[in-house]
Amino acid sequence: MRIYSADSFASVYEKSLRELLYSPEFVSKPRELKINESLNVTLEIKNPLLSTYDNIRRGSQDKYIAAELLWYFAGRNDVEYIKKYAKFWETIQNEDGTVNSAYGNLIFTERNEHMYNQYGWALDSLSKDKDSRQAILHFNKPSHQWSRNKDFVCTMYGIFHIRNNQLDFTVTMRSNDAILGTPTDVAFFTCLQQQMLSHLQVLKYPDLKLGKYTHIVNSYHLYDKHFELVEEMLLEEFKEVEFPKLEADLVLPSGNPSNLLVKFIENESNLNSVFTKDPLFKWIKNNIV
Repeated sequence: MRIYSADSFASVYEKSLRELLYSPEFVSKPRELKINESLNVTLEIKNPLLSTYDNIRRGSQDKYIAAELLWYFAGRNDVEYIKKYAKFWETIQNEDGTVNSAYGNLIFTERNEHMYNQYGWALDSLSKDKDSRQAILHFNKPSHQWSRNKDFVCTMYGIFHIRNNQLDFTVTMRSNDAILGTPTDVAFFTCLQQQMLSHLQVLKYPDLKLGKYTHIVNSYHLYDKHFELVEEMLLEEFKEVEFPKLEADLVLPSGNPSNLLVKFIENESNLNSVFTKDPLFKWIKNNIV
């Protein structure tokens, strides 16, 4: 077990990459692909707004993160939209053109027989009991366990806690590719943490503050095809970058996309000034157009 803790993602990411490249716990070959691997790694980010980074060789993939935020918070699971920004989704799609790892679809769109979605359950749990230990979001499901499944969801679950009047968020992943997965996952989950904070402030706890974000990975790994890239990255500075603050909701408390998000996606090719007033929507606009 390795624990990395700092104010920013840039700091914990650099330290974790360095140890993963030069002193991994294991070298293994799942599916005959060589990886450096450490088990049960924890990345603790004390200021979740510092969730992206800049590096001359490879920084946060802002264009993809922006598109993924739209796709996730819209609750979609179609490959047609997201493949414009990352072709790999086509290689893991189901026969009907959907994917299982569409996190927004899993937590906003899908509902159980009691009409709860995962996000609504977590929000309701904390609204009823500030000290709740039940504000969980499930991602990987038993229905994903079949032999020809190309998209076995990496994220297991997330849990929100309110302690010392701060909203903390912890996500546990069974597996995380340190180059292609971790930076984009952290960006989405910390944005989700901002959204939950906003809803709780409006609905129940106006003085609630943003707490820490904790990213726990059972298998934190680096593929050998990325060894040289990481060597080059580690020769350069990892600069912390502040993610835009969420002011306008991306989703409603129900989990449905906000009207602003719907309008943004519908007018993505012809965005006007209304979308540049909000810091986050402005950032998304600047990165996808």
